[in-house]
Amino acid sequence: MDKIIPIFHSLSKSMRSIHKSSCDVISIVQSSIIYEISLMTKPSMQVVAEAVGMDITTFSRQIGTLEKKELVIRTPYEQDRRIYLLSLTAKGSDMVVAINGIIAAKMESALATMNDFERETVLRSMHVLEVKLRETE
Repeated sequence: MDKIIPIFHSLSKSMRSIHKSSCDVISIVQSSIIYEISLMTKPSMQVVAEAVGMDITTFSRQIGTLEKKELVIRTPYEQDRRIYLLSLTAKGSDMVVAINGIIAAKMESALATMNDFERETVLRSMHVLEVKLRETE
């Protein structure tokens, strides 16, 4: 267990660095928000806020910023005007694709230094760890 803390912090720092370098126009938090929106069809603000682990007040401010940057559209839900649905603009969708491409290229570059067995083992292990971490939330 003594090895897990340094590995956790080092891996977090490396992943954050990759994510940050892929986002030159928006913050990492905003990148995570538009990524989550891209995974769903017109999700409510509450659903996306929960997905990114953010309180609704802070999240609402971030959405306001993303609207000003013309990346997100906030639409009132017809059955209940208190609920807002989110969708990406074409510019927002393009940004998600660009950010994902940069992240994928950097991850592929790191994985390219491994043989097929190591690469498959790392990817499978990362997936299992991610699932187990979600279960502990």
